[in-house]
Amino acid sequence: MKKLLATTALVSVMAAPVLAETKIAGSLETTFADKETPTTGAQSSTGAALGHETKFEFVSTKELNNGWSSKLDMEVMEVAGDVADTEVTISNGEGLNLYISKDGGSFHDWGVVPGAYNARPGDNAGNDSAAMDANTIHGVHNFGIGYKTDFGTFGLRYAPDHQASNTAGDKTTGAGGGSGMEYGFTGSLGVDGLAVGLSQAIKQNEVSNGNDDAESTHYGVAYNMGQFAFGVERTTFSDKNNSDNNTSTTTNDVDYTLYGVTYAASDNVTLGINIAETDEDSKAETEETTQLEIAYNLGGATVAFSHQQTEDNGGTAGSDADAWSITYKQSF
Repeated sequence: MKKLLATTALVSVMAAPVLAETKIAGSLETTFADKETPTTGAQSSTGAALGHETKFEFVSTKELNNGWSSKLDMEVMEVAGDVADTEVTISNGEGLNLYISKDGGSFHDWGVVPGAYNARPGDNAGNDSAAMDANTIHGVHNFGIGYKTDFGTFGLRYAPDHQASNTAGDKTTGAGGGSGMEYGFTGSLGVDGLAVGLSQAIKQNEVSNGNDDAESTHYGVAYNMGQFAFGVERTTFSDKNNSDNNTSTTTNDVDYTLYGVTYAASDNVTLGINIAETDEDSKAETEETTQLEIAYNLGGATVAFSHQQTEDNGGTAGSDADAWSITYKQSF
Protein backbone atom coordinates (compact mmCIF):
# COMPACT_ATOMS: atom_id res chain seq x y z
CA MET A 1 0.00 0.00 0.00
CA LYS A 2 2.85 2.38 0.87
CA LYS A 3 4.55 1.62 -2.45
CA LEU A 4 1.29 2.35 -4.29
CA LEU A 5 0.90 5.72 -2.52
CA ALA A 6 4.53 6.61 -3.19
CA THR A 7 4.19 5.72 -6.86
CA THR A 8 0.99 7.76 -7.19
CA ALA A 9 2.64 10.78 -5.57
CA LEU A 10 5.66 10.51 -7.87
CA VAL A 11 3.49 10.34 -10.99
CA SER A 12 1.52 13.39 -9.81
CA VAL A 13 4.68 15.44 -9.26
CA MET A 14 6.07 14.48 -12.66
CA ALA A 15 2.84 15.26 -14.44
CA ALA A 16 2.15 18.62 -12.80
CA PRO A 17 4.65 20.73 -14.79
CA VAL A 18 3.25 19.59 -18.15
CA LEU A 19 -0.42 20.25 -17.48
CA ALA A 20 -1.74 22.56 -20.21
CA GLU A 21 -4.82 24.59 -20.95
CA THR A 22 -5.77 25.04 -24.60
CA LYS A 23 -8.35 27.46 -25.98
CA ILE A 24 -9.63 27.70 -29.55
CA ALA A 25 -11.34 30.71 -31.12
CA GLY A 26 -12.23 31.63 -34.67
CA SER A 27 -14.26 33.79 -37.00
CA LEU A 28 -15.58 34.19 -40.51
CA GLU A 29 -15.67 37.76 -41.80
CA THR A 30 -17.71 38.35 -44.95
CA THR A 31 -17.55 41.72 -46.74
CA PHE A 32 -19.50 43.13 -49.67
CA ALA A 33 -17.66 46.22 -50.94
CA ASP A 34 -16.99 48.59 -53.81
CA LYS A 35 -14.71 51.57 -54.35
CA GLU A 36 -13.86 54.16 -56.95
CA THR A 37 -10.44 54.48 -58.56
CA PRO A 38 -8.80 57.76 -57.45
CA THR A 39 -8.55 60.21 -60.34
CA THR A 40 -8.69 63.89 -61.13
CA GLY A 41 -11.19 63.19 -63.90
CA ALA A 42 -14.45 61.27 -64.14
CA GLN A 43 -14.88 58.67 -61.40
CA SER A 44 -15.16 54.96 -62.21
CA SER A 45 -15.99 52.05 -59.93
CA THR A 46 -13.84 48.95 -59.52
CA GLY A 47 -17.05 46.91 -59.16
CA ALA A 48 -18.68 45.38 -56.11
CA ALA A 49 -17.46 42.01 -54.88
CA LEU A 50 -17.93 39.55 -52.03
CA GLY A 51 -14.91 38.59 -49.92
CA HIS A 52 -14.23 36.26 -46.98
CA GLU A 53 -11.59 35.94 -44.28
CA THR A 54 -11.48 32.79 -42.15
CA LYS A 55 -9.40 32.83 -38.98
CA PHE A 56 -8.61 30.29 -36.25
CA GLU A 57 -6.62 31.02 -33.12
CA PHE A 58 -5.12 28.40 -30.81
CA VAL A 59 -3.80 29.41 -27.38
CA SER A 60 -2.08 26.83 -25.19
CA THR A 61 -0.58 27.61 -21.77
CA LYS A 62 1.71 25.29 -19.79
CA GLU A 63 3.04 25.64 -16.28
CA LEU A 64 6.81 25.11 -16.23
CA ASN A 65 8.64 23.36 -13.41
CA ASN A 66 10.52 26.55 -12.45
CA GLY A 67 7.31 28.39 -11.53
CA TRP A 68 7.05 30.25 -14.82
CA SER A 69 4.48 29.65 -17.56
CA SER A 70 4.81 29.32 -21.33
CA LYS A 71 2.00 30.35 -23.68
CA LEU A 72 1.81 29.49 -27.40
CA ASP A 73 -0.51 31.74 -29.42
CA MET A 74 -0.96 30.60 -33.03
CA GLU A 75 -3.23 32.31 -35.55
CA VAL A 76 -4.19 30.67 -38.84
CA MET A 77 -5.76 32.86 -41.52
CA GLU A 78 -7.15 31.50 -44.77
CA VAL A 79 -6.65 34.85 -46.49
CA ALA A 80 -2.90 34.63 -45.84
CA GLY A 81 -2.70 30.99 -46.86
CA ASP A 82 -0.32 30.24 -44.02
CA VAL A 83 0.12 30.22 -40.25
CA ALA A 84 0.36 33.86 -39.21
CA ASP A 85 1.04 35.80 -36.00
CA THR A 86 2.58 32.97 -33.99
CA GLU A 87 4.29 33.73 -30.71
CA VAL A 88 5.54 32.12 -27.50
CA THR A 89 5.28 34.16 -24.28
CA ILE A 90 7.26 32.98 -21.25
CA SER A 91 6.06 34.68 -18.06
CA ASN A 92 7.14 34.72 -14.42
CA GLY A 93 3.59 35.60 -13.31
CA GLU A 94 4.75 38.91 -11.83
CA GLY A 95 4.76 41.11 -14.94
CA LEU A 96 7.95 39.97 -16.68
CA ASN A 97 7.44 38.42 -20.15
CA LEU A 98 9.89 37.01 -22.68
CA TYR A 99 8.76 36.77 -26.32
CA ILE A 100 9.76 34.52 -29.21
CA SER A 101 7.80 35.56 -32.29
CA LYS A 102 7.43 34.04 -35.75
CA ASP A 103 5.85 37.18 -37.17
CA GLY A 104 3.18 38.42 -34.80
CA GLY A 105 5.08 40.32 -32.14
CA SER A 106 5.39 44.10 -32.19
CA PHE A 107 5.61 47.07 -29.80
CA HIS A 108 5.08 49.50 -32.72
CA ASP A 109 1.89 48.10 -34.28
CA TRP A 110 -0.57 49.26 -31.62
CA GLY A 111 -3.63 51.49 -31.75
CA VAL A 112 -5.55 53.60 -29.23
CA VAL A 113 -7.82 55.62 -31.54
CA PRO A 114 -11.42 54.34 -31.23
CA GLY A 115 -13.53 53.15 -34.15
CA ALA A 116 -17.04 51.77 -34.48
CA TYR A 117 -15.59 48.70 -36.27
CA ASN A 118 -12.21 49.40 -37.92
CA ALA A 119 -10.63 52.60 -36.64
CA ARG A 120 -8.04 52.64 -39.45
CA PRO A 121 -9.72 53.36 -42.81
CA GLY A 122 -7.03 51.26 -44.49
CA ASP A 123 -8.45 48.17 -42.76
CA ASN A 124 -11.66 48.61 -44.76
CA ALA A 125 -12.10 48.48 -48.53
CA GLY A 126 -10.91 51.98 -49.41
CA ASN A 127 -8.04 54.05 -50.81
CA ASP A 128 -6.44 55.35 -47.61
CA SER A 129 -2.64 55.01 -47.44
CA ALA A 130 -1.91 56.12 -43.86
CA ALA A 131 0.50 53.55 -42.35
CA MET A 132 0.36 54.00 -38.59
CA ASP A 133 2.76 51.05 -38.08
CA ALA A 134 5.31 52.24 -40.67
CA ASN A 135 8.76 50.64 -40.33
CA THR A 136 7.52 47.98 -37.90
CA ILE A 137 9.24 44.59 -37.55
CA HIS A 138 5.79 43.00 -37.23
CA GLY A 139 5.88 40.25 -39.84
CA VAL A 140 9.55 39.43 -39.20
CA HIS A 141 11.08 36.82 -36.88
CA ASN A 142 11.92 38.60 -33.63
CA PHE A 143 12.32 38.14 -29.90
CA GLY A 144 11.96 40.52 -26.98
CA ILE A 145 11.16 41.35 -23.39
CA GLY A 146 8.28 43.18 -21.76
CA TYR A 147 7.26 44.24 -18.29
CA LYS A 148 3.64 44.83 -17.29
CA THR A 149 2.75 47.20 -14.46
CA ASP A 150 -0.43 48.85 -13.17
CA PHE A 151 0.41 51.85 -15.38
CA GLY A 152 1.05 49.93 -18.60
CA THR A 153 3.52 47.70 -20.43
CA PHE A 154 7.12 48.55 -21.35
CA GLY A 155 8.80 46.47 -24.00
CA LEU A 156 11.63 45.94 -26.47
CA ARG A 157 11.86 43.63 -29.48
CA TYR A 158 14.78 42.77 -31.75
CA ALA A 159 14.92 41.21 -35.23
CA PRO A 160 18.39 39.99 -36.31
CA ASP A 161 17.44 40.34 -40.01
CA HIS A 162 14.45 42.50 -40.96
CA GLN A 163 14.46 41.17 -44.53
CA ALA A 164 14.31 37.48 -43.59
CA SER A 165 11.10 35.76 -44.68
CA ASN A 166 8.58 35.02 -41.93
CA THR A 167 7.94 31.65 -43.63
CA ALA A 168 11.58 30.54 -43.28
CA GLY A 169 12.19 27.26 -41.46
CA ASP A 170 13.84 26.69 -38.09
CA LYS A 171 17.32 26.28 -39.64
CA THR A 172 17.24 29.55 -41.58
CA THR A 173 20.18 31.96 -41.86
CA GLY A 174 20.33 35.64 -42.78
CA ALA A 175 18.76 37.14 -45.92
CA GLY A 176 21.12 40.10 -46.30
CA GLY A 177 19.16 42.63 -44.28
CA GLY A 178 20.27 44.57 -41.27
CA SER A 179 18.78 44.35 -37.81
CA GLY A 180 15.53 45.90 -36.63
CA MET A 181 14.42 47.00 -33.19
CA GLU A 182 11.27 48.35 -31.54
CA TYR A 183 10.73 49.69 -28.05
CA GLY A 184 7.87 51.49 -26.40
CA PHE A 185 5.09 51.81 -23.84
CA THR A 186 1.31 51.36 -23.97
CA GLY A 187 -1.07 51.68 -21.07
CA SER A 188 -3.46 53.80 -19.04
CA LEU A 189 -0.99 55.46 -16.63
CA GLY A 190 -3.35 54.27 -13.91
CA VAL A 191 -6.23 56.51 -15.12
CA ASP A 192 -9.58 54.86 -15.90
CA GLY A 193 -10.60 55.45 -19.52
CA LEU A 194 -7.19 56.73 -20.60
CA ALA A 195 -5.03 54.98 -23.22
CA VAL A 196 -1.61 56.22 -24.32
CA GLY A 197 1.14 54.82 -26.49
CA LEU A 198 4.68 55.77 -27.46
CA SER A 199 7.09 53.65 -29.48
CA GLN A 200 9.98 53.82 -31.92
CA ALA A 201 11.10 51.42 -34.65
CA ILE A 202 14.62 51.43 -36.12
CA LYS A 203 16.01 49.46 -39.06
CA GLN A 204 19.71 49.33 -39.82
CA ASN A 205 21.73 48.42 -42.89
CA GLU A 206 23.66 45.16 -42.84
CA VAL A 207 26.73 47.17 -43.91
CA SER A 208 27.03 50.86 -43.08
CA ASN A 209 26.85 53.06 -46.19
CA GLY A 210 26.92 56.46 -44.53
CA ASN A 211 23.13 56.93 -44.49
CA ASP A 212 21.07 57.26 -41.34
CA ASP A 213 19.06 54.34 -40.00
CA ALA A 214 15.39 54.27 -40.93
CA GLU A 215 13.40 55.52 -37.95
CA SER A 216 9.72 55.93 -37.21
CA THR A 217 8.06 57.21 -34.04
CA HIS A 218 4.46 56.34 -33.14
CA TYR A 219 2.59 58.19 -30.38
CA GLY A 220 -1.03 58.69 -29.41
CA VAL A 221 -3.62 59.27 -26.72
CA ALA A 222 -7.31 58.37 -26.33
CA TYR A 223 -9.97 58.72 -23.67
CA ASN A 224 -13.20 56.78 -23.13
CA MET A 225 -15.90 58.74 -21.30
CA GLY A 226 -18.54 56.00 -21.45
CA GLN A 227 -20.82 56.71 -24.39
CA PHE A 228 -18.20 58.91 -26.06
CA ALA A 229 -14.60 58.02 -26.88
CA PHE A 230 -12.02 60.03 -28.79
CA GLY A 231 -8.34 59.84 -29.66
CA VAL A 232 -5.48 60.80 -31.94
CA GLU A 233 -2.28 59.06 -33.13
CA ARG A 234 0.65 60.14 -35.25
CA THR A 235 3.54 58.27 -36.86
CA THR A 236 6.55 60.08 -38.31
CA PHE A 237 8.76 58.16 -40.73
CA SER A 238 12.00 59.30 -42.37
CA ASP A 239 12.36 58.80 -46.13
CA LYS A 240 9.70 56.11 -46.56
CA ASN A 241 10.38 55.65 -50.27
CA ASN A 242 14.04 54.68 -50.05
CA SER A 243 14.68 51.90 -52.56
CA ASP A 244 15.34 49.19 -49.97
CA ASN A 245 13.37 50.82 -47.11
CA ASN A 246 16.17 50.44 -44.60
CA THR A 247 18.15 53.65 -44.96
CA SER A 248 16.97 57.21 -44.59
CA THR A 249 17.81 60.84 -45.16
CA THR A 250 15.71 63.90 -44.41
CA THR A 251 14.70 64.48 -48.04
CA ASN A 252 11.30 62.76 -48.04
CA ASP A 253 9.84 62.41 -44.55
CA VAL A 254 6.18 61.56 -44.02
CA ASP A 255 3.67 62.06 -41.21
CA TYR A 256 0.65 59.77 -40.78
CA THR A 257 -2.13 61.04 -38.49
CA LEU A 258 -5.32 59.30 -37.36
CA TYR A 259 -8.26 60.87 -35.49
CA GLY A 260 -11.32 59.09 -34.14
CA VAL A 261 -14.56 59.73 -32.24
CA THR A 262 -17.19 57.12 -31.39
CA TYR A 263 -20.62 57.30 -29.79
CA ALA A 264 -22.36 54.32 -28.21
CA ALA A 265 -25.97 55.00 -29.14
CA SER A 266 -27.07 51.90 -27.21
CA ASP A 267 -25.61 48.72 -25.74
CA ASN A 268 -25.51 47.25 -29.27
CA VAL A 269 -25.12 50.20 -31.69
CA THR A 270 -21.93 52.26 -32.10
CA LEU A 271 -21.38 55.20 -34.46
CA GLY A 272 -17.92 56.38 -35.42
CA ILE A 273 -15.99 58.87 -37.51
CA ASN A 274 -12.28 58.56 -38.34
CA ILE A 275 -10.01 60.85 -40.32
CA ALA A 276 -6.64 59.67 -41.65
CA GLU A 277 -4.04 61.99 -43.15
CA THR A 278 -0.81 61.35 -45.05
CA ASP A 279 1.54 64.33 -45.33
CA GLU A 280 4.64 63.54 -47.38
CA ASP A 281 7.37 66.12 -48.01
CA SER A 282 7.68 65.39 -51.72
CA LYS A 283 3.92 65.62 -52.41
CA ALA A 284 2.02 68.76 -53.28
CA GLU A 285 -1.02 67.98 -51.15
CA THR A 286 -1.94 66.14 -47.96
CA GLU A 287 -4.04 63.04 -48.56
CA GLU A 288 -7.12 62.91 -46.33
CA THR A 289 -9.67 60.11 -45.85
CA THR A 290 -12.88 60.62 -43.88
CA GLN A 291 -14.62 57.45 -42.74
CA LEU A 292 -18.11 57.06 -41.29
CA GLU A 293 -19.05 53.75 -39.64
CA ILE A 294 -21.98 52.17 -37.86
CA ALA A 295 -21.71 48.80 -36.14
CA TYR A 296 -24.40 46.62 -34.60
CA ASN A 297 -23.48 43.93 -32.08
CA LEU A 298 -25.73 40.87 -32.39
CA GLY A 299 -24.04 39.00 -29.55
CA GLY A 300 -21.96 36.35 -31.29
CA ALA A 301 -21.85 38.33 -34.54
CA THR A 302 -21.38 41.92 -35.74
CA VAL A 303 -22.80 43.82 -38.70
CA ALA A 304 -20.93 46.95 -39.81
CA PHE A 305 -21.30 49.55 -42.56
CA SER A 306 -18.48 51.85 -43.65
CA HIS A 307 -18.30 54.77 -46.09
CA GLN A 308 -15.03 56.50 -47.00
CA GLN A 309 -14.19 59.62 -48.95
CA THR A 310 -10.55 60.13 -49.94
CA GLU A 311 -9.28 63.50 -51.19
CA ASP A 312 -5.94 64.22 -52.89
CA ASN A 313 -5.04 60.53 -52.97
CA GLY A 314 -1.30 59.93 -53.06
CA GLY A 315 -0.72 63.67 -52.59
CA THR A 316 -2.15 64.50 -56.03
CA ALA A 317 -4.44 67.52 -55.99
CA GLY A 318 -8.01 66.67 -56.99
CA SER A 319 -7.47 62.91 -57.08
CA ASP A 320 -10.56 61.86 -55.12
CA ALA A 321 -12.54 58.65 -54.64
CA ASP A 322 -15.28 57.11 -52.48
CA ALA A 323 -15.61 53.59 -51.07
CA TRP A 324 -18.15 51.60 -49.05
CA SER A 325 -18.38 48.20 -47.42
CA ILE A 326 -20.87 46.03 -45.54
CA THR A 327 -19.39 43.45 -43.19
CA TYR A 328 -20.84 40.50 -41.28
CA LYS A 329 -18.51 38.80 -38.81
CA GLN A 330 -19.39 35.58 -36.97
CA SER A 331 -17.13 34.58 -34.10
CA PHE A 332 -16.84 31.69 -31.68
